[in-house]
Amino acid sequence: MSQPPGGPPPEGPEPRDDMPYGPPYGPPYGSPPGPPYGPSPYGYGPPPARRGRRGLVVGLIAGFVVLLVCVTVTVFLLRRDDGGGKPVALPPGVTVTTAGDGTVTMVKSGAGGKVVDVYEDFQCPACKEFHRVNDATLKNLAGEGRAKVVYHPIVLFSGEPLAGNSTRAATAARCVTDGDRWLAFQDQLFAHQPAEGSTGFAVADLVSYGTAAGVTGSDFASCVRTQRYAAQVRQVSQAALTRGGIVGTPTVKVNGVALSTDETMSAEGLRKAVVGAG
Repeated sequence: MSQPPGGPPPEGPEPRDDMPYGPPYGPPYGSPPGPPYGPSPYGYGPPPARRGRRGLVVGLIAGFVVLLVCVTVTVFLLRRDDGGGKPVALPPGVTVTTAGDGTVTMVKSGAGGKVVDVYEDFQCPACKEFHRVNDATLKNLAGEGRAKVVYHPIVLFSGEPLAGNSTRAATAARCVTDGDRWLAFQDQLFAHQPAEGSTGFAVADLVSYGTAAGVTGSDFASCVRTQRYAAQVRQVSQAALTRGGIVGTPTVKVNGVALSTDETMSAEGLRKAVVGAG
């Protein structure tokens, strides 16, 4: 769990020993390619199919595979959102709404479930890891009607350049008023999180992340460039840190009770904690 440099904020409770920094990231993506086909009487590559009935069967199978691939691609494209961004990932019946205080609620229509509050800082590496591990779990819990998930973007850090990075990102997120697009923008922010100690989340980049997330409308770019909600973001963050009992991020509460790191940093632990909460 990330904590602000220089110690916890005044008047807040002491950090818990069960909330260490998030686990390290996994190995690099990808793997070395396999060896190419070796030489044969037919040259490089697999030998051609024989002519006749066997060739007809092979051709029919190949044609079926091509058809299946085309159908799969078509279904994938139909499931993409209308902004050309990432595929739609919300379970059926789940809606996402934004509020005037910057919170974002994800819940299944007609269902309540337990209230899961997620306090996150877009500059916090442990929050990025929490998002990677648990994003699908939170969506599934909402889709099952077990959880009403409420996101609270805040600024945890007080020193620069971290505080400035975090403020610009949270303020840009506040400019996204469409709930589904907000989730896509959240993905973009964590995907492009600046390295700790470096200056990042420039306003021009934040606007481009919005475009990648399918955020439309000229007002978004203006809102981000002028940092329209920066004062509000700082005010909400200060309230969470001094009166809301938040001493680090990510902090996850279920019906008002904070979970431990063991529960929040694994998908199985989070699901078990939410389902078993009183």
